[in-house]
Amino acid sequence: MIRVKHTVLGTASAVLLTTLVGCGSSGTEPGALSVDRLVSLSDEFAKDGAGTCPLPYDVAEAAEEAGLGEGIEPGAAGAEASEPHATAEGGKTTDPQSAWAGKAGAWITCSYHVGGEDLDVHTVGTEAGNAVNVLLPTTQKAAGMSVDETKAYWEKTDKAKPGVPVPSKGGNVVTVRLDSGGKGDVALLLTVGEDDKSKLEPEQVLELARTFASQAE
Repeated sequence: MIRVKHTVLGTASAVLLTTLVGCGSSGTEPGALSVDRLVSLSDEFAKDGAGTCPLPYDVAEAAEEAGLGEGIEPGAAGAEASEPHATAEGGKTTDPQSAWAGKAGAWITCSYHVGGEDLDVHTVGTEAGNAVNVLLPTTQKAAGMSVDETKAYWEKTDKAKPGVPVPSKGGNVVTVRLDSGGKGDVALLLTVGEDDKSKLEPEQVLELARTFASQAE
């Protein structure tokens, strides 16, 4: 499968992430999107990614629910048609250089664009630890948060019940913890635009995340 390099945190943020890893609870109700399923899907990815998102996200329905004036199109804004629309890392990797080596989990990113802005749906599942923690570097970068703001956002997200969306201050980033079926932890991160800014209204981004989360259950 393709190996994707996600954002690397600065020293202070890395210390924060290390402190938070292992904290938090996981969903306990049965759900369709389990860690095992994410690992299985990740292992099926071709080396250069996939042309379609393998997860059950209906972007047409999400766009309608959010009241968008235009549709959500596959692929990053300005991307070539040959570029992958979805990437994955983790799975049953034996690569010693991978952060997932020896761990059961996966990170699948489905890329779209709307109104010239990138819209990414990140879905992470981990058998041990907290999926929200894994997403923190990407969350921090997309929301333009400081270390203190990242910590406060993590605390709020970790306390949220599965299915409840938690938006960033500017509203362009939303995290939703998902039911994992009682095994491990699964979370969805939606990012639109960058640096805590988007052409979409915060409520529209929130509704998109809420709809994607409902589709994943």
